[in-house]
Amino acid sequence: MAIVLYSRRGQKRVVGFKPGALNIVTGESQTGKSALVAITDYCLGRDEIMVPIGREFATVAWYGALWQLDGGRAFVGRPAPAPGRASSTVAMLEFGSDLDVPDFEDLAPNTDSTSLRQQLSRRIGIEEHLAEPPPGSLRRAFEVGMGQAALLCLQDQDEIDSSQALFHRASDRAIADSIRDAFPYFLGAVPQDQALKHAQLRDARRALSRLEAQVRAAELRSANLDAELRALLNEASSVGLVGESTLPDDRAAMILLLQQARVRPVAEPAPLPDTVQQDRRLGLERRSRELHRLLKKVMSDRALLLDQQDGQSGYRNAIELQVGRLQSLGLLDLLPPDDEAGEHSASEQASICPACNSSLIDGRDRTNVDLGRSLRFLRSQLGDLRAAPPARRGAIEGLEAEVSRLRDEISAVDGALEGLLNSARINEDVPVSAVDFTRGRIDASLARIEALDEREVIILRSRLLDAERRVLALEAELDDDQDREELTSRLLAISRDMTSYARYLGLEHSSENVRLELSRLTVVADTEEGPAPLFRIGSGANWVGYHLVTHLALHKYFVRQNRPLPRFLILDQPSQAYYPSAARAGAQTRDADPEAVKRLFKLIFDVVESLEGRLQVIVIDHADEPEEWFGRSIVHNWRDGEKLIPVGWLEAVADESSS
Repeated sequence: MAIVLYSRRGQKRVVGFKPGALNIVTGESQTGKSALVAITDYCLGRDEIMVPIGREFATVAWYGALWQLDGGRAFVGRPAPAPGRASSTVAMLEFGSDLDVPDFEDLAPNTDSTSLRQQLSRRIGIEEHLAEPPPGSLRRAFEVGMGQAALLCLQDQDEIDSSQALFHRASDRAIADSIRDAFPYFLGAVPQDQALKHAQLRDARRALSRLEAQVRAAELRSANLDAELRALLNEASSVGLVGESTLPDDRAAMILLLQQARVRPVAEPAPLPDTVQQDRRLGLERRSRELHRLLKKVMSDRALLLDQQDGQSGYRNAIELQVGRLQSLGLLDLLPPDDEAGEHSASEQASICPACNSSLIDGRDRTNVDLGRSLRFLRSQLGDLRAAPPARRGAIEGLEAEVSRLRDEISAVDGALEGLLNSARINEDVPVSAVDFTRGRIDASLARIEALDEREVIILRSRLLDAERRVLALEAELDDDQDREELTSRLLAISRDMTSYARYLGLEHSSENVRLELSRLTVVADTEEGPAPLFRIGSGANWVGYHLVTHLALHKYFVRQNRPLPRFLILDQPSQAYYPSAARAGAQTRDADPEAVKRLFKLIFDVVESLEGRLQVIVIDHADEPEEWFGRSIVHNWRDGEKLIPVGWLEAVADESSS
């Protein structure tokens, strides 16, 4: 990895780092060391660059970073935002097996920040994964990528000693939510094809909803079909197309009769006598009135049952409240039922205090006995009420079925009456017109009925069953309980390293278990007094220490499990809590135990060494330890005038201004 700056005159400043090792950038304050975090973030696709405002950074025209990838390299260039602005979406991205830092003349935008992050994400192995917020959340699902991965690789000096925010930019609630939602993927706690399966589940649920609507519509049409057929048969009977025999109830038989009536020849039929027509009409009217009376009675019975259901619901709630109050007195365990043997007889129980179960000195008190009997009586009533709803529901369902049947029969009778009235309106001199009219209705109805064949409902129900099975299968593959177990297992593995590192640093509560709590994105130490989150653990040294052990344990896990994240971690000023005056002035005056600072750096060095070149850690600090391993880890020592922005860039600007 290398950070590259280009001046407005085309000069180039390359800050290189050793891959797979601890890289320490030390030096005096105000040399631009902390800007390395902001430049790295900018070159990973962030739109805003957080470098200091001033004359020095005003000389920079482009920022760049050379990344080492598996099987090649990537160069990212980002032009500095226009004067007066802090953000830009313009970028340059190049890939190559032996790519080197380009010259200023070769810089040219060829992409934007969104595409930059997407391409870098794919190059480091981040699959297309949609992070789903928890159920009920108003947040939208988003695709996990470099935007979230970078947040786990950076710690600037204002974050590393924070008691509130554990991760980069996590003080922003939206950023914290995205980290939380993406964490299961980065830990490998969700299947790689989870995004595809979630999409398939959404499509399957939509298909299921459509089929449910189609089945309901087909069943409704089928339910109304019998009433329509009976009405047609009554009308056909009224004009002589169907005999006077009892009409069938079977749907197939009714359709057969109508088909026969449609083609039956009628040769100048003699009109029925008026008395026959009148008797038939009167009979249908009587039947209609009787059916309406029965329907009204059934509807009244149904309304009564529904009112009783509502009333008993309130009564049951009142009884449950009283039972709860009596149970809260503890009488349940002290008083045996009247018909069962217990530790004490009823008379003995009356002389026992219901509060402490000891004998009463002044004789018997029947209060606890009476309360116990009241409790048993109320429980009995409550049991009866709970047994009633199933029977009542059955009665209500039966009445609803009877309502549906009566309505169908009323529809059939009304259809027959309408047929009689229609035939009466036909000119009496041409009786065959009534027959033709009815035949036309039968033709139209049978054509529509054929489209409502029962096989349609059967096919739709079969397709609905297949859709339900598919939804259930996908839901089983996306089992939330299993995902939680997978996540918990991985967090436990990380917790072991966190606890070990915390004990090495001598952090407060490190004798207990230390873990990462994703729900609040914080460190929690499990103590005998209960869980202690980071914001309840005092001192800046503990906050820095727990930030350090968390990120080291996480990146160790990412490396060993080959998870798709950048293989670097940048830590800015981890020693500031131990000698803050040095962090401000760049001096080496110690305000705390120098051994604590050495343990801090030694832990980082040992973790990096244990990963055998698979993790790069860049530490930006003022410390300069005399240890041999520390000296080997220093890659840049910016003192005696050496800075991130060369002095010559400012002098060149000054010369241009003077000329």
